[in-house]
Amino acid sequence: MKRKVIFRCDAGHAPEIGTGHITRSKTLANNLVEKGFLRRSDIIFYTRNDPDYDLGEKYLAESGYEYQVFANNELEANSSSELNILKNSNAILIVMDRLETTDDLIKGVLLSEKKIITFDDYGSGRVFADLAISAIFDNVCTFDNLVRGYEYLVLSKSSYRPLPVKKNVAKIVATFGGHDARNLCQFFLENSSGIPDSCSVDIILGSCKKSVLQKYIQYIESKQLDHRFKLHVFPENYHEIIANADLAVTSGGLSIFEFSAYGVPTIGLPQYEHQLRTIENLRDAGISFLGSDGMAMSSENFKSSLSRMIHDFNCRNTMAMSARKSIDGGGVHRIIKLLTEKFPDIFYA
Repeated sequence: MKRKVIFRCDAGHAPEIGTGHITRSKTLANNLVEKGFLRRSDIIFYTRNDPDYDLGEKYLAESGYEYQVFANNELEANSSSELNILKNSNAILIVMDRLETTDDLIKGVLLSEKKIITFDDYGSGRVFADLAISAIFDNVCTFDNLVRGYEYLVLSKSSYRPLPVKKNVAKIVATFGGHDARNLCQFFLENSSGIPDSCSVDIILGSCKKSVLQKYIQYIESKQLDHRFKLHVFPENYHEIIANADLAVTSGGLSIFEFSAYGVPTIGLPQYEHQLRTIENLRDAGISFLGSDGMAMSSENFKSSLSRMIHDFNCRNTMAMSARKSIDGGGVHRIIKLLTEKFPDIFYA
């Protein structure tokens, strides 16, 4: 029987979706193939193509993997149609990467004799999965099927090499996820007056309307910042840009962990409630500053955090060391070890 693993993940503009779910799934798939545990032809991605869920195909088109796009809300989360599609697939293993599954969905799929893994799942279905991995969320109940902690983070690379922390800040990188739902980029621009003239600023954008991009350009030019502030839309050298940052301003999704793996201190601004908890946890671990007042944007809090980060080398150095200690970027290797031990009949030796 042909082996088949489904990665069930979406990307888009809907609240709390963004692009991190597909990014993480692609990293895991790539590493399983590179290590010889699966063939590329064993893997298929299922993703939605509905209003607000329209980025999945864009992110998968050049991935090298087979993928299937579903419209008309056929893959609406936890719906009866999603259950039937997954049950009737030829998959042996289904990897669910989203914030919430229901017990009806997971138990229904399990009845079709498939195995299920969930990632960072707040939903009731998590406790019934064969394996639940909660790398980000610390406030989920412990069950026999659960592993959790930053050591299981899957980022967009499988290894990271931090650079030495510089005495003076020369480069700041700002990025607010694949979809900037709260227009945090504009907030950053409007509150960037405290950045010294000696600093360059790279702003990495994801999905962005031309009108919004033009607004950013006009603002930068109006403030005569265009010689220092540079905009990048889906840059191919993303990792080169963020690895060379002396500090970063970022939302609380995948990017804040990418910077941490490189040992780059961060100021976090939340797009969503669950990102606020992420940033607060990283703050408590000495890895990040919270630049907002909870979910409320606060120019005062942000400017204060930015000023301290720029002018206090000891603070940045301590944060960088804490980040490197807590987030080493090796989560994908630990997860593959878990998978091959728990499901030896699915993966090639």
